[in-house]
Amino acid sequence: MTKRHSHRSGFTLVELSIVLVVIGLIIGGVLSGRQIMTNAQITNAVNAIQAYEAQFQTYIQNYGVMPGDDANAATRFSNAGIPSVTETANGTLEGTFDSETASDESRLLWADLRAAGLVKGSGSDASQPSNPFGGIYGFQHGAFTGETTFTTNVLCLSGVPGDAAMAIDSRLDDGTSNTGSVMVSEDALSAVTGAYDSANTYVLCTKL
Repeated sequence: MTKRHSHRSGFTLVELSIVLVVIGLIIGGVLSGRQIMTNAQITNAVNAIQAYEAQFQTYIQNYGVMPGDDANAATRFSNAGIPSVTETANGTLEGTFDSETASDESRLLWADLRAAGLVKGSGSDASQPSNPFGGIYGFQHGAFTGETTFTTNVLCLSGVPGDAAMAIDSRLDDGTSNTGSVMVSEDALSAVTGAYDSANTYVLCTKL
């Protein structure tokens, strides 16, 4: 009788090593790609913060009044389509940075900046611009509660991941969530948070 030998096919150690190396390269590439994207978002946000703050101050220098609080905006930019709402000119921005009410001064501010040609878009557009993290940029007067409180005008970003918030804080301020000119919380009306948590999403506000 003839003996039949069965042959079992499988991966050799060399082949397994190659597969593991390829998997490692793929994982490394994905992680590197995500980090590159996150860094780009952070840089984009920092540049936008600085640009919007400069545009806010430029409006004040040019017209002697804050955007959004400019009683003469509709007549000054008569062809810009600014919403026909009386801005109080009382030196305070009314409304929250994330207001959904188009007549709030914190919203009219964006229409004024656009009408003045300082921000891209039409003066009929009073919407807040989006930020790289899926939230928005917005101005308001004051932020946060408790011992650590902003009492001046601020620019805020919503939906900022913890790691990105800490990186933005480090680039613009002291890197600490509850001190300095950049601070974060769950929302701009709540008490300032403790240490940054990468698992959290924050509202980040910077004092003008």
